[in-house]
Amino acid sequence: MPPIMGAAAFLLAENLQVPYREVILAALIPAVLYYLSLFLFADLEAARSGIAPVDADRIPPLGRTLARGWFILLPFAVLIVSLFQFGLPPETAALIATASLAAVSLFRTYGGERLRPADFLQVLVDTGRSAIDIVLICAVAGIVIGLFSLSGLSFGLSFFLVLLGKTSLWLLLAVTAIVCILLGMGMPTVGVYLLLSTLAAPPLIELGLLPMAAHLFVLYFGMMSMITPPVAIAAFVAANMAQAEPMRTGVEAVRVAWPAYVVPFLFATAPALILADDWLHVLIAATTAGLGVYAVTMAIVGYAAAPLGTPARAGFALAGIALLLPHSLFDGAAIVTVAGLAAAAALWLRARAGAAGRAEAG
Repeated sequence: MPPIMGAAAFLLAENLQVPYREVILAALIPAVLYYLSLFLFADLEAARSGIAPVDADRIPPLGRTLARGWFILLPFAVLIVSLFQFGLPPETAALIATASLAAVSLFRTYGGERLRPADFLQVLVDTGRSAIDIVLICAVAGIVIGLFSLSGLSFGLSFFLVLLGKTSLWLLLAVTAIVCILLGMGMPTVGVYLLLSTLAAPPLIELGLLPMAAHLFVLYFGMMSMITPPVAIAAFVAANMAQAEPMRTGVEAVRVAWPAYVVPFLFATAPALILADDWLHVLIAATTAGLGVYAVTMAIVGYAAAPLGTPARAGFALAGIALLLPHSLFDGAAIVTVAGLAAAAALWLRARAGAAGRAEAG
């Protein structure tokens, strides 16, 4: 999620030879759509399950909360200003942001205490250990990439994907997504991206995709290997913490994170979602995609203003798909989008009216 996207995003900027702020802007709308779905899913699931809101007396006042921890937002503000206002390199901006937080921590922390010099020494030790992990990951990924190159597998895979793309771009994207998930299983994000940026991204670029869209596509699907069964490492860790069944947790993770499997296809075929178009098309694409995410999420959860039956869920799903379709996909796609919007609105009003009628009868 911009502006802090992890080490892989910095590598992406380096590979494309573009400023890091361009990566931030390109990834902004897809990330917002993903997190919008997570919030909607949690809210709708809570309503369907009858989970009541938190009592008002248990919610601390906003002013007191901000007064206690406002300084936590300081390094993010410094980072954004350094990147966008002054155009500093990512590593310099990150160093300045970290220094600003360290300076404030000398006087106060969230718990009210102050950091001691010994604490800063421990920070340096932990940073060194983390850096070693990243260096080792990059080294191992480089070895794997070298083996693929020497064995001819990278050329063979790229050649196969290019031939496949000549028959159908959507088929190419689907196969590339599967390859990214398979190659990414069990690997950390940095290693996944280094591998896929060499093997899977070049064929997409060769067949006409924007370089930014191609690299974000393989990055996102490489990360989805973390929650995609049968090797869903992140989901299995979550299952262990929740004392839940691992494979069932992995399936539930796919259900909750469904936009992460769809949004990359959207920005690969509709560059407006990565801000590679005029602002009018960007606004229209982002709005219709957001409404589409809302409609499909209601269909998956089975709840709008009231519990939904199978026909209503199918209707919301179809309406959401119509809203998600890129306007440039085919002639008349805009008409399909308008029809999807009208259908979703009608279904939601019907569900709301039904909920109001049941409330009056009860």
